[in-house]
Amino acid sequence: MKAFDKTFTKYGIEAYPYYHKDDVYGRIIVKSLPSDDRDENTVFRIIFKVEHCSVHITDIPLIGCENKGYGSVAMRTLIKHSINKGYLGITGLLSYRDKDHISRLISFYAKNSFDIKLNSKKDSGYIQLGLTNPSELLRKLTERITLLEHKLEEQQQKEKNLQATIESLEHNIANESKFVKFLKTYF
Repeated sequence: MKAFDKTFTKYGIEAYPYYHKDDVYGRIIVKSLPSDDRDENTVFRIIFKVEHCSVHITDIPLIGCENKGYGSVAMRTLIKHSINKGYLGITGLLSYRDKDHISRLISFYAKNSFDIKLNSKKDSGYIQLGLTNPSELLRKLTERITLLEHKLEEQQQKEKNLQATIESLEHNIANESKFVKFLKTYF
């Protein structure tokens, strides 16, 4: 397995993306902690095949860690990996079996710049992302990452301010006079 650089989800959670290839399929595996074991600490997985200089997503199995930003980490990693390998595009199918969460899938692929073609019933379709203009795609990814990093910094500053307020209150409580403590106890 090849490890990529540690990254963060939009919620500030550390994520460790990896690439694994067997005889037929490639996998982008996102882990919550670093590990060379393919299954240990895995929180998200994209399974794909390379066909005619393009990547075809064959499955994104749900493993219980949805809506935490790991899917976006995996997709960004797949896009960067595909660009670095010189592939021309990424394709996939929106299956009828996914119709109960098709709106989430559409949102997921749209925010990652995919073109989405739905059938007339809008319960299945096809996704495609051209990689012939990698600098534009990487610019969009970099902008999203920068925005997420800024939001993370703001959140961390809010947490730091909250922690300082808590410490100040704890200090004030610890230094209350005995008389005030007496009054609180009996009144």
